[in-house]
Amino acid sequence: MPRHQLIVLLIALLMPLSMAALPSALAQTPLPVVLNIGVLDSPDSPTARGVWLAIQEAAARGTPSLPDGRPFLLKPITISRPPSSLDEVRQSLDAMLSASVVAIFGPDNGTLAEESSAALATAGVPVFLSTAAQNAPTGDLIFRGQALDQLQAQALISALQEQLVGKTAIFVRHRPTGSGAAEAFAEVARANGLIVRGGLVVEKDLTDPAVASNAAARLLAERPQVIFADGAPLQIASLYLALRERAYAGLFITPSAADRAFTEALPINLRDNIYGVTGWSYTAQTTESLSFTRNYTTTFGAVPNAISAAAYDSTFLLIEAISRGGTAPASLAAALRSLPPRRGVQGRLDPSAIDGAISSNVSIFVTSRFGVPSVLVAYAAPEPQPATATPTLRRGQRTATPTRTPAQTLTPSITFTPSITFTPSLTFTPSATRTPTNTPVPTNTPDGVILTVIGQSVNVRTGPGRAYPVIGQLRRNAQIKLIGASPDYTWFVFNFNQQVAWITSQANLVSLFGDPRSLPVIEPPPLPTATFTPSPTLTFTPQPLPDLVMLNAVLSPPIPQPGQPFTLTVTVQNQGQGNAGEFAVATSFLPGNVYSAAIVPGLPAGQITNVNLTATVSGTGVETIAIVLDLNKQVDEGPSGEANNEPLFAYRVDVPYAAQGTIQIAPSTSVDLFGGTQDITYSGTDLVPINGATFGLLAGLQLSQIHHNLLTPAVINSTAPIPQAALPPNTLIGIYTAEGKRGVLRVASYNGPNMVLEFYIYQ
Repeated sequence: MPRHQLIVLLIALLMPLSMAALPSALAQTPLPVVLNIGVLDSPDSPTARGVWLAIQEAAARGTPSLPDGRPFLLKPITISRPPSSLDEVRQSLDAMLSASVVAIFGPDNGTLAEESSAALATAGVPVFLSTAAQNAPTGDLIFRGQALDQLQAQALISALQEQLVGKTAIFVRHRPTGSGAAEAFAEVARANGLIVRGGLVVEKDLTDPAVASNAAARLLAERPQVIFADGAPLQIASLYLALRERAYAGLFITPSAADRAFTEALPINLRDNIYGVTGWSYTAQTTESLSFTRNYTTTFGAVPNAISAAAYDSTFLLIEAISRGGTAPASLAAALRSLPPRRGVQGRLDPSAIDGAISSNVSIFVTSRFGVPSVLVAYAAPEPQPATATPTLRRGQRTATPTRTPAQTLTPSITFTPSITFTPSLTFTPSATRTPTNTPVPTNTPDGVILTVIGQSVNVRTGPGRAYPVIGQLRRNAQIKLIGASPDYTWFVFNFNQQVAWITSQANLVSLFGDPRSLPVIEPPPLPTATFTPSPTLTFTPQPLPDLVMLNAVLSPPIPQPGQPFTLTVTVQNQGQGNAGEFAVATSFLPGNVYSAAIVPGLPAGQITNVNLTATVSGTGVETIAIVLDLNKQVDEGPSGEANNEPLFAYRVDVPYAAQGTIQIAPSTSVDLFGGTQDITYSGTDLVPINGATFGLLAGLQLSQIHHNLLTPAVINSTAPIPQAALPPNTLIGIYTAEGKRGVLRVASYNGPNMVLEFYIYQ
């Protein structure tokens, strides 16, 4: 028999056996269990993309199995568009829980994460938050995928200490899209002795040029040298453009600069020298980061951000935890917290962190000429090291430094020191502008485990629990170095007035920098014997406080002219019950940001005084400025009194009119508005510029918003007729007359076939 026929015969004989064995083999390979996970955002959101990519890559490495051996696959459930309110988050959350999700990711919006705290904390399944929002929910089922705002602010202040010292700072938060990073920056900056003159919270859309311009004016009225901005990339980019248009040249810091959407919204000449802080940058050069960035851009055609990286890292941890602990919420959360530290895209990840903060990685960066973040300093939580001895400390015993192998800390890596030119403030004399250098400059690296108080105050006790006496308090922004921890890491030990003291680890009261599990475990002291000592009755008599308010503000002349001095008279009243000592009233007049201030020697309760602020500005504009009633915060007015210290004032700076009036134009009539040459003709159906005059429709503007410098050739350049149908009453038309004078026409009305026009021609 030929050989090929023998092969065919063998195949024919084997096929029935193979087919008979196939159903048995299939029966032994169960289909994967599909587990739903909810994403409280749209399919195109950074979190959804990070989750999806991690699921695909995990599946490519092999199907994971549940503890009982059954394979499983994760299926993300998203919502059609990003949620815009707490109600939408609740509705989406209910729908996902009805779909039996085993975990929830999002939302990406930091403000919504804060507002949804109660709903997320009681969802009943593990919740992964990729936003850095400090005030987002905490709890046994809450896991934070990115370093929190407070931690990022600490790293930022430490890294940029040299650039920030002696500078006057202000912060701004776009509330609908910010995470709270601005407030965290202000708290940490003040705690480190920096000058922070308050802040601005914007509720409106900053991509509206008018809103951005108004916000920029209010910020610059404080004459800041440092501005920290928190919000969505496009919102903050619009604000930055408005600040640069008003000649701001100080330091600008925003986490949004790590996002390509921010820099791509700026012209190429304004993309450099912007500082930022982030939990991860797409320019990171680790193997994990390079692989993630390549796969993300290949899959989605977009550059990932820190939220994407946090969601990606968290998803891999979730998959491993499900394999170990199953899907029951409590056992899944316990499995997550029992996972050993490992490296992820962001750096070192530790799911066992006490407050659920999986990542403590922070990068400080500055943008290049093309808007690419260049990392200056990178911080990471120290790797835990075994202690060589576990000291036992008892109440009343003097503290000693524990003997143990020091934890590793990441040495800051600085690629260059950029040169920044700051606008000098009233009280600060700047040093010479530094020259760029390629020599690395050392900066402070957080050493050990540092605790920062983020609540109003925290009690200090003699032991780990409320049963121990209170021996003092730490106020907001206080920072201490920890030297030990309780066995369950819910209390920490530090040196307080030369004795051993204990402080809680509650995430809503304190934040940590570093790995608390690197601390030695300290034996709690014995509980004190309860005794009763009557407390004396204390009577608190509140001291009357002053309250400075602006009653009125009047310009002289009412419409200042460019190049001519003018005076703003501000009427200030002390409407409080206490006398006010010396204080300063100040503002920065626009355009040009011209600073003016006056000293008031004092103002008794109930009294009124007038303060004159004089300036000369160049250029024209319709402006809004903030008048600061207590510039240097010399007067203690209490929280309610401080809230009314920055009233706004609107005004117009303009060139005088050479001619103005009202004319009625009959069909086939030409008119000379000013200068001796006819400028316009009305045909009965069209309004036509003649003799070299030009038109430009001023859509969406009111007469009170028009000023000389607004009427540029870029706006007024048409010699084409304007049809009457396009000229209803109240239409505004910019005009260059035959003599080249700028002006504006307003269609007042129609009188039969005649057009009635108001005209305003500038000198």
